Amino acid sequence: MPTSFGPDSGSAAVAARVEAEQWIGLAGRWRSEAWDDVVPSERAVVGFFDPRPDLDRRARQWGYRFARYELADLAAFNAGLAAAEADGWESSDHPLATRAYTERRMLLGDRLLHWAVPWLDAMGRCYPPQREAAFESRDVLLGLGDRLRPAPALTGSEGLAPPGEDSFGPTGIDADLGRFLRSIWSGLVVLDVTVRSLIGLPESTIEAASRADLSMLYAVAAARWRSFADGHPGSARLWADLAHRAERTVTVLQ
Repeated sequence: MPTSFGPDSGSAAVAARVEAEQWIGLAGRWRSEAWDDVVPSERAVVGFFDPRPDLDRRARQWGYRFARYELADLAAFNAGLAAAEADGWESSDHPLATRAYTERRMLLGDRLLHWAVPWLDAMGRCYPPQREAAFESRDVLLGLGDRLRPAPALTGSEGLAPPGEDSFGPTGIDADLGRFLRSIWSGLVVLDVTVRSLIGLPESTIEAASRADLSMLYAVAAARWRSFADGHPGSARLWADLAHRAERTVTVLQ
């Protein structure tokens, strides 16, 4: 980050303004939809973790309040943080600029990328009318990850997770297969439309689904996440971990 007001600070301010516009676009695009499938929130996509206390803590420090804790809300919050960073560089308030940048980077890595990118990827693949918007938004998030680098690939002992955990959390879950497959912790976002089209069964009986078909979905997903890890170094650790999770689920399903 720049350390004095001048050309570098000016460039950082411009970059933050551009990023704010990207976040505003994401917030507007995903705010008003009536979702009849998996809601675009960490709580819904993960299923085993409630991020709301942590999000409220972060928001209070900036005088912000989340309405629904969904993708649009987090994007709007990050837009405000990017604007605050730009204001800081332009007014020579470097502590404000650095604080806003750091908070945004941590929020992206801790509370957003790991579930929002797979959710958008699933939306693009499962809902043709949403394909272009979902994939474009997914790629915007991946690009922001490459710029802010919140989760680069591990090197040496950097960022080692506790035993039995990775970037997403615990790698082993004591839950029935149906609930496990509904969580991104399985290695894939499985939407209701996928279940219905693949096996023709209501969501309550996902545990009775064709294991061979589901296993193929997860194997393909593992290869896709590895491609993401190769192509997006700023968030590579997340996609490498997600690939491992998908591969473990293939083993469970076999």
